[in-house]
Amino acid sequence: MNQVAEMNAFIDWLETNPLEPTTQTLWFHLMAIANKSGYPEWFTVANPLLQAKVGVTENTLSKHRNYLVQRGRIEYKSMGKQKAGKYRLISHFAANIEVKHEVKGEVKHEVKYAVKGDALLKDLSSTTSSSTSGEYESYYAAHIRVFGFECNPFQSGNLGKYIDEDGMDETVVIRAIERAGLSSTGYKFGLITKILNDYFNSKVKTLQQAVALDAAFENRKAGSVPQSKASTNDYAEIARELEHAEK
Repeated sequence: MNQVAEMNAFIDWLETNPLEPTTQTLWFHLMAIANKSGYPEWFTVANPLLQAKVGVTENTLSKHRNYLVQRGRIEYKSMGKQKAGKYRLISHFAANIEVKHEVKGEVKHEVKYAVKGDALLKDLSSTTSSSTSGEYESYYAAHIRVFGFECNPFQSGNLGKYIDEDGMDETVVIRAIERAGLSSTGYKFGLITKILNDYFNSKVKTLQQAVALDAAFENRKAGSVPQSKASTNDYAEIARELEHAEK
């Protein structure tokens, strides 16, 4: 395996297959470890070592490793809790990637805000993200789809905390990105986190819960639900009303 060719091909592949920065970092560390081992077909790496190299928790490591498996970039075999897992790099980039150098740059800038409309959530009552068609999409990729550019590592880390630390489904974060994209005020990352904080304060964890909360909020704004608070954006109050109604 030619390390330089594989790394360059991986970077080319990322142009049309975006991954979160942490996922990319994990792949590069696995490549470096394989290189030091002489590129065996399968090699063993302990979780604590990868956690230290990437700077993540065990749960976050598992999440980003699964991303690489799902996207066909690695294979992984768990050997149990007491043993290091086995990895296999999918090393066919250089032979199969057909990304042309003249296409670079156009991919990054062609979409921008013109993508808004077809790529965004149209129906707030929908229980599926507009991005879902049976295929996995990360919140990092959703940000590119909605706004036409990548979120930076700081922003990506902030969004990831709602999943890793607060226990939200990734589809909830994607919904917040899409809702922020529908705003006519232009790009504001703070709007994404405001929506997510509303969800968090309302104990929303799943997409179905987010849809129900948003629908109740829209009904209250339209006057079809009695308003018990002066503030029309009190998601936590609406969540309590929904919970009481379910009981």
